[in-house]
Amino acid sequence: MADRLYKQYDPEVLKKLQHYELEVLSAFDQICKEHGWVYFLHYGTLIGALRHKGFIPWDDDVDVAMPREDYEQFVAYCAAHPSEKYAYVDANLRMNYTKGIPIFYKKGTVFSLDDIGWKPGIGIDIFVYDWVSQDAKKRNKQIAKANFYRRLFYLCYRDPLIPFSGVQYYLAKGICKIARAGLKIFRLSPKALYRRFEMVSQSEINEKEEMTTFFSSNPIRCCMPKEQFEVSSVSFEGHSFYAPKDPDKILRPIYGDYMVIPPEEKRVNHCPEFLEFGEE
Repeated sequence: MADRLYKQYDPEVLKKLQHYELEVLSAFDQICKEHGWVYFLHYGTLIGALRHKGFIPWDDDVDVAMPREDYEQFVAYCAAHPSEKYAYVDANLRMNYTKGIPIFYKKGTVFSLDDIGWKPGIGIDIFVYDWVSQDAKKRNKQIAKANFYRRLFYLCYRDPLIPFSGVQYYLAKGICKIARAGLKIFRLSPKALYRRFEMVSQSEINEKEEMTTFFSSNPIRCCMPKEQFEVSSVSFEGHSFYAPKDPDKILRPIYGDYMVIPPEEKRVNHCPEFLEFGEE
């Protein structure tokens, strides 16, 4: 009984969703380029650009990576220049935002996996990159602590997707129940856990060589040299967006041979329980 990571969309619904996401990505790209802030397409979005020149046919989200310094300037810009069409949100701005990953989204829309907390809109996920130590022991300790707080934050609201079956599945479910009970006993709030996660993520401010995103489920695989933010360009759905300096060195440690199209049983998407496009 492993939790399923892939669901089939109605083709027209998926096409419309991708159109909205491209609109938000284009708005984000314009703001960044106007102000000289760097980012790059990441994860499945970057694979889609390289392999399909656009969306992976079954993909339903957009991911970008951004260095902490530029990200904080982008957040400040959004706060100082509210838009009628788009908005930014993270777990600091909304106490009932349960996803954790910062997003830039289209107002009046909904893209939510469940009915827990505030329902976010259709948009893009922003994976913030922070410094990590070049010392393996210190780096692993920082990553372990960040993972601990990130997972506890998520558990405040729901169980994670569990890719196991049989005894392992039920054992993992039991551990989640025990952990959630512990959070209530020690009165650890989601906001407090998110702040601790952020403190650990930004703790290596004196390091200026290696970076990773602690919003990833596997920050070790996402470690990269800072030079990756010396961005290149890539075509995506007929538009030009930023890509990392060497996309292969980003993607291969995470996915292996990412240019091979996976069989359906190995495909992943995030088909939401609640999807609303709002007014046209």
